[in-house]
Amino acid sequence: MPVTLDAVLARRELQLRLVWADDDARARAWGWVHSSDLVDPTPFLSPGDALLTTGTQWSSDDDIAPWVTRLAAAGVPAIGFGTEVIRDGTPDALEAACAAHGVALLEVPYRTPFIAVARAVADLETEERYARVRWTLETQRAIAVAALRPSGIAAVVAELARRIGAEAGIVDPSGSVLGTPPPHTVLDEALGMLRAGRRAAREVDGWSLQTVGAATALTGVLAIGPGSLHDDAERAVITSVVALAGLAGVADRDAHAASAADTAARLAALRSAVQAALVASEPSPALVAEPLDPDDPATLVQPLLEHDAATGDELVETLSTWLRCDAVAEATALRLGIHRHTVRARLRRAAELLDRDLEAFSARAEVWAALQAVGRA
Repeated sequence: MPVTLDAVLARRELQLRLVWADDDARARAWGWVHSSDLVDPTPFLSPGDALLTTGTQWSSDDDIAPWVTRLAAAGVPAIGFGTEVIRDGTPDALEAACAAHGVALLEVPYRTPFIAVARAVADLETEERYARVRWTLETQRAIAVAALRPSGIAAVVAELARRIGAEAGIVDPSGSVLGTPPPHTVLDEALGMLRAGRRAAREVDGWSLQTVGAATALTGVLAIGPGSLHDDAERAVITSVVALAGLAGVADRDAHAASAADTAARLAALRSAVQAALVASEPSPALVAEPLDPDDPATLVQPLLEHDAATGDELVETLSTWLRCDAVAEATALRLGIHRHTVRARLRRAAELLDRDLEAFSARAEVWAALQAVGRA
C-alpha cells in the first residue's frame, strides 16, 4: 500500500496533530515531502508531494487561499504547518482553504524538524517497497506450487485471484472461461482481442485484459477484475501467470499434433521447469521434484566458478547471498560487509557471464537451483 496520511500520523515520535482531513484526503498517496516558504512552490513539486511550510511567504491571511489553490491544482495531498516559528497555532484561513480544496492539513510542532517528517516518509516508502518485493516472491512461489496440482492452470488462476484480492479468469477462443467469468462486455472485448490475433493489453469496465500465448498463436486472454493494486509487484506476478498459461497452451496444442512420446516429453519438461523454480523458495516437503540432469547446473555456473578462481571477485558468494536476501542489494551489502554499489557491480558481471537477466524471476530461480546443485547456495 502507498504511504498515506494515517501512516505518517502513526509515527508518534513526530508528534504531528491532524487539523483537517476527510476520507478522500486520508486515502491519497504521498510520493514525497518538501518544505518551502515560496509564494509559488508549484514549479518544484510533483503530484503526490506533500508540503511543509512556516508561512513566512504570506504578507497577510488573504494570501493563504490563493496559495492553497495553487497547491491543490498541483496535486499536493497534504500541507504541514510549522508552528511557533512565525506564529502560534495553525491559521484559521489555512484550515478553511484546505477543507475547501480537499487538502489534508497537519500541524508540525516546533520541536519536530521538517527533515524528520521527510525522513519518516522515506522510511515508510522503503518499508513498503521491501514488503511488496517479498509479496511478489511469495506469490510467485505459491503460483508455481499451484501449477503442479492436477488442475494445473485452473489452480494457478484461483491462486492469483486469492493473492491479489480480485476476480480472475482466462477466456479461451471458444468463449469458455477458466475461473471467474467476466461481464458480457468484457468477455466480448476479450474475444475480439483473440480474433485480432495480436498480443495486446487493455482496460474495459475496470477489468484488465492481457492476451496469453505467442502473437502467432494466442491461446486465451487473462481477465482480472476491479480491486487489485496494479502496482509493479502485482504486474510481475501477472506476467508470471501469463507465461505459465502460455506454456500450458503450447503444451496442450502440441499434444494434439505430436506423437504420444513427444507429448510426454514436452509436458515433463514444463513440469521440470516449474519444479526448478520452486527450489528458490524452500518448497513444501509434500512436493518431490523430479531429478534434474546433474550436468546442467555445473554447466550453468561454471563461468562464475572459473571467474572467481582467476580473479577472486567472489561473484558466486555475492550472487548466492543476494538470492537469499530476496534480491535486495542493500540487505546483501549489509550481510557481506561491502558497499551496495559493489554488490550491484558484481551482479552485473555475474549476469554477463551467465547470459541471464537476473531481474527475471525465472532466471533467478534457475541460477538458485544450479547453485544449490553444486553446493554453493
